[in-house]
Amino acid sequence: MTDPFPTPHVSVAVRMFMLAAAVFVASAGASLFFLSEATHLYFAWTIKPPVTASFLGGGYLAVTTALVFALREQDWARVRVGVSVVATGLVFILAATLLHLDKFHLRNAVWSAGFWAWSWLFLYIVLVPGLAIALWAQRRRKVALTPPQSLLPAWMRVTLRLLGMLMLLLGALLFAVPGTAEQLWPWPLTPLTARMVGSFYLAFGVSLLAAARENDYARIYVASCAYVAFAVLQAITLVRYQPVDWLGLSGQLLAGVLLTLLVLGTAGVYGYRATRSVKGQA
Repeated sequence: MTDPFPTPHVSVAVRMFMLAAAVFVASAGASLFFLSEATHLYFAWTIKPPVTASFLGGGYLAVTTALVFALREQDWARVRVGVSVVATGLVFILAATLLHLDKFHLRNAVWSAGFWAWSWLFLYIVLVPGLAIALWAQRRRKVALTPPQSLLPAWMRVTLRLLGMLMLLLGALLFAVPGTAEQLWPWPLTPLTARMVGSFYLAFGVSLLAAARENDYARIYVASCAYVAFAVLQAITLVRYQPVDWLGLSGQLLAGVLLTLLVLGTAGVYGYRATRSVKGQA
């Protein structure tokens, strides 16, 4: 008997893109997170204060988490929320790069800094159209998606939407009007780093809304792992540098975002594993 809902496998093009992106973002994340105070030597541009470099590194390592878990999946429905994080981040980070190209180490005498800058520019210029091609190839696979099997509870869908809209708003303000970082962010950001932080907020905001729309534990598992990783890594950054006045509005906003992401991510991971366990016993 023919399966009425054949599995829409991830295309080779999407898998190749995710593999290439995983290598790049893992490298960027490791350099920023572990060498936060040496970006003048080991990154594409100099980032000050170091807490900003560590924060961005945590973002890249969280995206790496999404890509690694996505590469283990075969079903496109279980991958596309994670891909939405990567796609949104790629586009906005490339835009921020082009807006502030003079800040990059493209003419730096230190070979490692110059290598990072040119690699960064080349890879972002290549990865954005590469993603478009990969998504086009995936879209050509016109296969019906399996209906949701394990629906999310109402509180989780509502919270995903609310946090998604908040992160989109904050991300849009930081990207479009970097000067708002003085009020919205608990430590100083330059126009370039404000746009980079805003890009990550926009990426996670899009993925949160996509996760609410998917309404299925299996489909949001990849993104849930990234949410947990992002929250935990940023908590490590904040403990490491202690830059935040938690009594101020900007500190409370950041704390609220990270705590809610951790709760949603943990609920998503636990819910997925619980439903798998129940199905395994059935």
